[in-house]
Amino acid sequence: MDFDQLLVQLKTMAFYKDQIIYQTTLPPKDPLYGRLDFKLESVLELWLEKSQIQLFSHQAEALNLIDKGKNVVITTPTASGKTLIFSLAVANAIAQRRRRTALFLYPTKALANDQLTKLNELNKVLNGKLKPFIYDGDTPSEDRSRIRNSAQVIISNPYAWHQYLDWHQKWDRFLRNLSFIIIDEAHTYRGVFGSNVAQLLRRLNRILDYYGARPQYILSSATINNPESFSQRLIGHPTEIISVDGAQYGEKHIILWNPPYIDRYNTKKRSPHQETKDILKFLLKTDVQTLVFVPSRRMAEIISLWTNKEIQQENDSSIEVLAYRAGYRPSERRMIESKLRERNIQGVVSTNALEVGIDIGDLDGVILSGFPGTIISTWQQFGRAGRNLRPSLGILVLFEDALQQFLGRNPIYFMEKNPENAIIDLENTYIMKGHILCASKELPISLTEIKEIWGEKGLQIIQELKEAKLVRIVPAGIISNTKMRPSSIVALNTAFTSIIEVIENGKLLETLTIPQAYREAHSGAILIHQGETYFIEDVDWQNGKAYAQKTDVNYYTESISDSDVEILEVYTQKSIGILLFYGRVKVTEVYHSYRLKSYDEVLEIRPLNLPPLEFETKALWFEIPLSIIEPILDQSLDLPGGIHALEHATIALSPIFAMCDRWDIGGVSYPIYPADRTTKIFIYDGFPGGIGISEQLYEKFSDLCAAVLKLVQECSCTEGCPSCVQSPKCGNDNFPLDKKVAISLLKEINLLMVNQSDF
Repeated sequence: MDFDQLLVQLKTMAFYKDQIIYQTTLPPKDPLYGRLDFKLESVLELWLEKSQIQLFSHQAEALNLIDKGKNVVITTPTASGKTLIFSLAVANAIAQRRRRTALFLYPTKALANDQLTKLNELNKVLNGKLKPFIYDGDTPSEDRSRIRNSAQVIISNPYAWHQYLDWHQKWDRFLRNLSFIIIDEAHTYRGVFGSNVAQLLRRLNRILDYYGARPQYILSSATINNPESFSQRLIGHPTEIISVDGAQYGEKHIILWNPPYIDRYNTKKRSPHQETKDILKFLLKTDVQTLVFVPSRRMAEIISLWTNKEIQQENDSSIEVLAYRAGYRPSERRMIESKLRERNIQGVVSTNALEVGIDIGDLDGVILSGFPGTIISTWQQFGRAGRNLRPSLGILVLFEDALQQFLGRNPIYFMEKNPENAIIDLENTYIMKGHILCASKELPISLTEIKEIWGEKGLQIIQELKEAKLVRIVPAGIISNTKMRPSSIVALNTAFTSIIEVIENGKLLETLTIPQAYREAHSGAILIHQGETYFIEDVDWQNGKAYAQKTDVNYYTESISDSDVEILEVYTQKSIGILLFYGRVKVTEVYHSYRLKSYDEVLEIRPLNLPPLEFETKALWFEIPLSIIEPILDQSLDLPGGIHALEHATIALSPIFAMCDRWDIGGVSYPIYPADRTTKIFIYDGFPGGIGISEQLYEKFSDLCAAVLKLVQECSCTEGCPSCVQSPKCGNDNFPLDKKVAISLLKEINLLMVNQSDF
């Protein structure tokens, strides 16, 4: 691929309107090889030699540490050969001692199938000794006993093992001989999901102690900023970090693409998805095999449909684009993956289902239709192209929201900054309570164990469970006192314990947490599920059922809410020119109405009658001093609009500083906070108990504030727009907002913080 020639040609296209706002080239990297300090089994050495595989330095370093019995975390980039490390380690161990077993955990079934293919190759090399099998919810019941009793390697996922620990007796042989636990794509276990998986692994470790097993953990992850602390919090054991990458890479060209304005007042940009379609079609016609990442299943289908339609209209039958997403049959996904690997298809449009390590060959280009939310995911997705010294192109098409426009003006934030910290919260009471109850069902549990694993908070939770008669004491210890299996009601992807089942024609369509249902599945709502629209006819909140009817409508719905925050406890505070606090709060959200909208037009506003949603969580908050407030009031400027705009802009940039989605956090601004009549802004975790987001923001608040000032100042609008202070999740319909007052507040706050840091 001649990038310079490609770029010249691109800029001659009719759709090109100076959208390229940044471009850079990352140079190719030569390989660095390493040596093993031990001898592999001869059959594996011969296989490496025949396959012409020479171990990179990080592969050799990791295998040497594994041979010494260490837990390791490999945090090298995409396509650096991490899979070979743990596959080879397990194969070598089982070749040496056949009774050993290994558990491979993957966050998706697609990855599990990909790994099975690779392990089956090694199984042939070892003459059938490896015996790898997938065992999850799709495994036929008639095969399960045979697999449990014969498999040396089980490939599964955390959701499945959350259920299987109840029946650990059936896994006696496998667990007693467990030598390795492989956790691939470990960076995906963050936030609420990661906090739940960390508790699940503590339950698994406890059962392994019972069976006398002490397996090594091998973790594979994208590059994160805190691999050591993250991995120890995830698995509960210390780890060795492998982060210096010895793999080879081709030259990589990176472009930031900002859609043009389409109105004379420069207030509305062209659809980023239309831009993505035009770029994709151009690249395919110039023989650049391309993978497109989009934010939703629906857009995967729509962009592939648009592209194919335009190509067909031009009578070009040589190019085909396929969509790839969850919901397809496994055979369909395998077919698409195979076509990509063998270069029998030029383009695929995918959700993030293809972000992680499924083998799809040596692609030429990747288009990101929107910033994927984290620096980690950005480089994971760009890394799907350009393997084996092959040059590649990565294009990020920016959306109109504040975060992405900020990144467009300040590409240093993902080109040169460190990747984010992966957050796991082991102190979330709501999550901990569910897993302690699960543990009491799996094995009797002693107070000593509770304190060792879950600390003083665990002892408090056990007391609460006893008072609620959910556990009881027997001679062997504390056991579950409920007929229902706790694992059936504890979800791994939420901290909310109540769910709503959406039912259509007597069948389960999907499940939602209560807050999700308040937003998306209240009576009268239009629920979008896998690209289809459903009208919510009625909701039985008491029994957790929402009744849906498939419908075809030309509008969608948005719920409208007000929030209130009550301070319960201050954990810590500091003066950084302003007073900054971090602590425990109670959030009350009142969903009082909802909008019917067609595109951006509000068709109607209808009332909602829902009980207030209350939960305790963690938050940071700061007071704006009177020295800043008084001049604004003296000039009769809009203080409520200014602090509301400041709150929105702060939330918009928070994902850069704490690995989260803006929908994971909430905020409230008070011109006069009722308890002490000060001016306050709160940013809180949107989950019961909190998951560490606001704590990260508390630690990085000065940097966050400086970035927010850049965001609002650099935006070319005058009154405030989606690229700076308007929020798509605002319950008050972005009213009131005052961008000028927000800039004034931010300048003064940043000045106070700079002056404080000089002392």
